[in-house]
Amino acid sequence: MPAPVTLLAVGSRGDVEPLAVVAGELARRGRSATVVAVDDYADLVAAHGARFRGLGPGMAEVTRLGRSWLGALAFRTPLAQPVLLRRWLGGLAATMADALEEVPAGSTVVTGLASVDAALALVEDRGCRMATVLHTAVLPTARPESHLEGRRFTGSRLDAGFVRWYWRTTSGLSRVVARRFRRGAGLRLPGDSGVAAATLAHPIWLAADAALIPPAPDWPDAVVQVGAIRPPAVPGWSPPRPLADFLSGGEPPVQVGLGSLNDAGGERWLELIGEAARLSGRRVATPAVPGRGAELVGDLLCTHGALPHDQLFGLMAGVVHHAGAGTTAAALRAGLPSAAAPAVFDQAYHARRLAALGVGPEPVALHRLDARALARLIAAVAGAGHRSRAAEVGALCRVTDGTAGVLAELAALG
Repeated sequence: MPAPVTLLAVGSRGDVEPLAVVAGELARRGRSATVVAVDDYADLVAAHGARFRGLGPGMAEVTRLGRSWLGALAFRTPLAQPVLLRRWLGGLAATMADALEEVPAGSTVVTGLASVDAALALVEDRGCRMATVLHTAVLPTARPESHLEGRRFTGSRLDAGFVRWYWRTTSGLSRVVARRFRRGAGLRLPGDSGVAAATLAHPIWLAADAALIPPAPDWPDAVVQVGAIRPPAVPGWSPPRPLADFLSGGEPPVQVGLGSLNDAGGERWLELIGEAARLSGRRVATPAVPGRGAELVGDLLCTHGALPHDQLFGLMAGVVHHAGAGTTAAALRAGLPSAAAPAVFDQAYHARRLAALGVGPEPVALHRLDARALARLIAAVAGAGHRSRAAEVGALCRVTDGTAGVLAELAALG
């Protein structure tokens, strides 16, 4: 009988939902699978049919940190972003240690980047098998377009040292999550270099489409690019009101959203979108802000609740978004023109790749985004300039199925 699977999904929705999709598919096939994530995503995991193990509330703390001086700095410089992440992850150390205690010996652990050392600790302590799922371009490579910070490459030998340092830094973020469990289990506390090297000794599944992150011939041997993980279509889904009425009332709108950052923008973000819709003369749909339900806001703007991207985007003329990994993949699959206003972490890389692919205009950093700049992005994706190229890239992305790829790799892992 296959071993039970624990999926460590520490992060925001873009980190949680892909592993919840995999867990749900495993459950439907009769294999025990549990997703470990912050409590904010309990309903999301349940909707995919998977078992959930909560770590306590988490995203309110992300919002609080995002509004702090450190959060403001992280929006403007990548140097502050690892500090911000470590501070947030430190608050999960105690509950994460409790969750790790529940993982059965000899089971399989699938982890995101923020918890690789937790998985490594279970390998050492309980003989678990592990694999890491990545959604973006953090792997060491000399190929600029295949690395998150490839724009900083100099073309010299310094690049190799830089990408090794970057891998150590990103994989080392997980140490703070596993520290308490390691101490309780009497395990050594590895440094960033130890975590980085040990992670490469186990399978790594890059859940991103090759169009977005081009395969690099010098990736470590442990890497298999499986493609983006796709949430299954919701049977019989149709847009709810008032969005359904809005869609039937004119030309297809442009979807504008910030993913997990939406809540932080609040009323100010909604006002900016409304003004941009007016300036562009285009109809716009956007997620509702906290405290307000779905509603029509004038003639050009409609808000809606949480809806499945793959099905929602098919009703739109184009998408303006924050360039998170999941949203970017969904927009590409939909074959829609796609423009980005990136904020932090991997978003700037995805935004640059969208422009390089020709599926949308040059991005505008979120901290520089005003109503006029947003109006230009809306007009660019609603027009014809990027439509044929977006359709071409979308067809390429729909060929691969990351969910099937991960399931096949899991079956081989045991």
